[in-house]
Amino acid sequence: MKKPQKLFICNSCGAEYSRWAGKCETCDSWNTISEQEVSSEKFSTAKKFKIENYSKPKSISEIEEEKLIRLSTGFNELDLVLGGGIVPGSLTLIGGEPGVGKSTLILEIAKNISKHKKVLYVSGEESASQISIRARRMNIDSKNILLSSEVYVEKISAMISGENPDLVFIDSIQTISKESLPNQQGSVTQLRECTSSLLEVAKKSNIPIFLIGHITKEGSIAGPKLLEHIVDTVLYFDSDKLHYYRLLRGIKNRFGAVGDIAVFEMKSDGLKEVIDKHNLFISENRDNRIGSCISVIMEGSRSLSVEVQALVSRTTFSQARRTAEGLDTKRLILIAAVLEKFMGLKMIECDVFCNLAGGLEIDEPSLDLAISGSILSSYLERPIQNEVALIGEIGLSGEIRPVSFISTRLKELTSLGIKKVFLPKSNLKEIKNQFKELNLIEIEKINELEKIF
Repeated sequence: MKKPQKLFICNSCGAEYSRWAGKCETCDSWNTISEQEVSSEKFSTAKKFKIENYSKPKSISEIEEEKLIRLSTGFNELDLVLGGGIVPGSLTLIGGEPGVGKSTLILEIAKNISKHKKVLYVSGEESASQISIRARRMNIDSKNILLSSEVYVEKISAMISGENPDLVFIDSIQTISKESLPNQQGSVTQLRECTSSLLEVAKKSNIPIFLIGHITKEGSIAGPKLLEHIVDTVLYFDSDKLHYYRLLRGIKNRFGAVGDIAVFEMKSDGLKEVIDKHNLFISENRDNRIGSCISVIMEGSRSLSVEVQALVSRTTFSQARRTAEGLDTKRLILIAAVLEKFMGLKMIECDVFCNLAGGLEIDEPSLDLAISGSILSSYLERPIQNEVALIGEIGLSGEIRPVSFISTRLKELTSLGIKKVFLPKSNLKEIKNQFKELNLIEIEKINELEKIF
């Protein structure tokens, strides 16, 4: 029996080295290279195969004729994030912080799908009895949900072939290992090999597989970035800063748009989908408040109404403070400087505090005009009417730049009941005679901002 070979592998990106180094030259990470044992098969010559044993390729017209029926998760918003539902034979990775509700989410999906389909739930972190306790708390009692605590990928692959389920959940990929490899569970080699094996199973059997991934303290999925390249879809499940809601974001999707979000609310009996997002990140009682302004952002291909709040007060320090919650602080400093330069506001004498209502975190230039409007409202102590919204990016010379997806943004504001919208001149030319129910007012320079009152 050949001894396993020694190899030095970066735990961050998966790069391989023949000897140890303090810094990885591929991802520039420090102290991430560790010694690992690799099967001698990796260094052996390629296996011989007969040339005639290849799968016959199909023309693209033949493939288009095959009907692709997506599997619904039971959550309309989640189906939209996935691009219309679960694609047969796809491999999806879900990442999130501990306790955010990843296991609860996949159990909710299993509950919905098990009404008509068979689901296999493999957990290396919990025993079958522990999962059943959580399932009963969520009022889940289905004979179509099969539970297993298997941790070897070879046996899981055989289980999938034998049971032939319609959907498979693996919780989590860090607890799964390949029996033929000497490395520990969760190592770079094990993660890569196990994910590749499950990908092969998904493609051959045409059964979709969901993987749960742990999150590192830096906020990325544990393991090499190669893991995200192997799978078809990557979803991040996190909570807002107040932990009222859970946000599921599409980071990578080979079968749909990237950046879409689904919002869930954690209840005692599980996760519940939030359908109406219009007032999710907007205060209920705004009533022409000072320093408050409505705008709209894009999350993937979908628009979301937000409320920008600002407080301007005379500073008691030698240097004025600029504090942003949910927004980019550097962007706030830039906007405050533009307001002082082109509108004559004495921002150097004032502290500026700005945030997004509801604990949302967004970094989008289209909020610049709304941030400026809320700052000006608080500075002049003049309220902005509830039915007014601002959209636009601000340049360093005080010009208002156009934003993308203006039609989608205006449709969202119309459904919210907004009557008057201030937007860049270029965007107004783009939509022409659309949205006759809205009073659209162009702004070309930042010094025209007083028109909002």
